[in-house]
Amino acid sequence: MKKIRKKRQIQMMAAVLVCGILVTACGKQGGNNTDGNAAASDAGHADTTAAQNEKNDTNVISGAAYTGTTIDTEDLFSDRDLSGAYDASECSRITLSDAGCTADSKNVAVDGSIITITGEGDYIVSGTLSDGMIIVDVDKSEKVQLVLNGVAITSKTSAAIYVKKADKVFITLSDGMENTLKNGGAFEEIDDNHIDAVIFSKDDLTFNGTGSLIIDSPAAHGIVSKNELVITNGAYQISAAAHGMTGKDNVAIAGGSFQITAGKDAIQSKNEDDDTLGFVYIADGEFVLSAGSDGVSAVNEISIADGTVKVQESYEGLEARIINISGGEIDITSSDDGLNATDKRASASADMEQSAGDDGEGRRKDFQGGRGDFGGGMGDTQADANINISGGVVRISAEGDGVDSNGYLTVSGGELYVTGPSNGGNGALDYGIDAVISGGVVVAAGQSGMAQNFGPESTQGTILVNTQQQNAAGSEIMLFDSTGRRLVAWTMEKDYNSVVVSCPEIEEGSSYTVQTGEVTTEVVMDGLVYGEGFGFGFGGGRSEFQGGRPDFGNGERPEGMPEPPDFENGERPEGMQ
Repeated sequence: MKKIRKKRQIQMMAAVLVCGILVTACGKQGGNNTDGNAAASDAGHADTTAAQNEKNDTNVISGAAYTGTTIDTEDLFSDRDLSGAYDASECSRITLSDAGCTADSKNVAVDGSIITITGEGDYIVSGTLSDGMIIVDVDKSEKVQLVLNGVAITSKTSAAIYVKKADKVFITLSDGMENTLKNGGAFEEIDDNHIDAVIFSKDDLTFNGTGSLIIDSPAAHGIVSKNELVITNGAYQISAAAHGMTGKDNVAIAGGSFQITAGKDAIQSKNEDDDTLGFVYIADGEFVLSAGSDGVSAVNEISIADGTVKVQESYEGLEARIINISGGEIDITSSDDGLNATDKRASASADMEQSAGDDGEGRRKDFQGGRGDFGGGMGDTQADANINISGGVVRISAEGDGVDSNGYLTVSGGELYVTGPSNGGNGALDYGIDAVISGGVVVAAGQSGMAQNFGPESTQGTILVNTQQQNAAGSEIMLFDSTGRRLVAWTMEKDYNSVVVSCPEIEEGSSYTVQTGEVTTEVVMDGLVYGEGFGFGFGGGRSEFQGGRPDFGNGERPEGMPEPPDFENGERPEGMQ
């Protein structure tokens, strides 16, 4: 989905003057593996003091509506969700077989290879079907627990498990057992519910237990719940042509291991009608995600409290109106933005989508000419779009913006390492309204064309340095204090000429050395914010534009910087300030 990233007028002017026809960052460039930076991140972590700024107040931006997660986590996981327990002696048994299915309960109807559960209860299911399905169709007040105990079901033209009606269904993965559910490559209508997933539920759905589940969906989605999707344990391997897992109201994950390969979003929540829903909450777990679209996508909020999340391929890594990271270890590789905070419901989004073109999947086409992509849209900023990082370790390798908020960006703790874009039309950090840092460690590097530093309301020192030459991929970014003590270290996997660095040891009135490859920049902190960016101001600071072309001192533009455009008749295009 197209985001709107409002740049200040001076940013867009600078981009036009410097870059001419900018290269869009929207096309797929091939994923950049963040593993190469993992060792560097560890080094940076080790070299960075454990001390954090005591001013870890997340509500540090005047006027910002965001003060933390909007998700009420207290009641997300019930005791039954978490336990995965069942009494085998009290369970009914369903045995699947192409030769004939059997059940020992009057609440189970067997019609060839179609098994329909019609009454509340706990059911242990085992066996194999080469073309069949299980249907749950009980009263809206009733709950059903399906214990998968070595199940292999292929449904050639529909879902392997279809929850037509229930209050809630628990799918429990029996300890030590592997279960496999597949679709045969087509979905044919069997009622008016438009079944399009291997597991399709009209009502609340919970997965628990300590076994494993393999899902193969060559034609559509892996798991779809039209209400809540809760997962508390288990091992999941999902391959889907479309979305991997969808919970319309929410996706709430307490633990488990997940390997998801999806043609669209790997994990998605999409309720657009209720601001309290449409969220993804990850309390813990291990995730390896490969997505043709977003790694994790939510209309309202993505919140990660702990766990390991590796988005090894994506268009955008995490995308939601609010992104809240308070813990865990997160690695993101993206062909566009790593983190993107945007209100997908905004009407302007559709306008920008239309103006930029559409690739048929709700994504922008690459610009082939014209004004180009300024690393963001020219629409309105979004005051309710927020990215908040208060803990954890986040590593990003992005070909679009590394961290992009249409509204606010706050960093109050944790560690953030950004390998930003190799093109000048995007920045390592990009925000529409304001950005404040009050704690934590940040190293964000990319190209200077759209570089932004944190804003003046920051209470922790932050430095932006733009160098007059490209620093080679593989070179190390280091920050030293006046005694020569190394405070931060990070190895870049791409060429770069712009760096933002912040850590608790940066103090007003002190001097520091920023080493970027073979380039050394001396910095004296007259305030807490050194360097305002917007593409120029080499060595930090912002150029003032009085019209015409920028003055590069020796009359030569930095290496890799394209010619600025010549406007016909000396006039800018209509609408350009």
